[in-house]
Amino acid sequence: MSFSLKPISLILLLFFISTGTCGADGQKREDKINVIIDYTYRMGDKEAKQKSRALALFGAKLKAVKLAAKYLMHKGVLEHYEKKQNEIYCLATNEIKVSIIDEKVYEDINSYYVKIESAITSIDFIRAQIKDIELEHNESSFSFSEEMEQPVSDIIDPGEELSRAYRYIRKEQWRISIIYLDHLEKKYLHWGDLYLAKAIAFYGIDDIDKMADALKTACSLNNQEACDELLSFHHTRDK
Repeated sequence: MSFSLKPISLILLLFFISTGTCGADGQKREDKINVIIDYTYRMGDKEAKQKSRALALFGAKLKAVKLAAKYLMHKGVLEHYEKKQNEIYCLATNEIKVSIIDEKVYEDINSYYVKIESAITSIDFIRAQIKDIELEHNESSFSFSEEMEQPVSDIIDPGEELSRAYRYIRKEQWRISIIYLDHLEKKYLHWGDLYLAKAIAFYGIDDIDKMADALKTACSLNNQEACDELLSFHHTRDK
């Protein structure tokens, strides 16, 4: 029997539109946040500008998505995705529409800077949720060799690619997630978000030394979350 996501998509969207933006008193809640945010991606010495730009944009959009999610959850128009949060946030970066305010390459420090503006609504997250269901269904049909070899496409799509790693992590498929991230690392050698995901996977198999190394790499590549985790890790070890 074939599997179709169209009915699921329609039901989710109609349910949300009809019920999700009103509070108990029937008052319409604000379901949009305008975000202006910037991000600096640390490039490799010989990294293609196209790839650097894609990862800089992903970094800016992910920051915008996280900020918007926090606001929308506070307003009560967005659910908390619990263990699915990272994968859905990654996919939401492909759903939001952005205007680029500024972008430039700093050759002296090998960095690609981008500043964006975006109007983000809960519908963007619902679409990401639907995409997540679709991708997880597709991945469930992978053969054993496909799961072990983990081929990586030449297409540059950091949001969708990283979401796959987080689905493996959510399902505690730690070693498969590490194999996949190892392959993805060859494509995105200087991507801090990738090393943060690897740190989580290494923690899952209790390899604390590799976890710390991955956090250090992620932090050096401008991932603030990894820097915060690394600081907390050192404080815990020093006690």
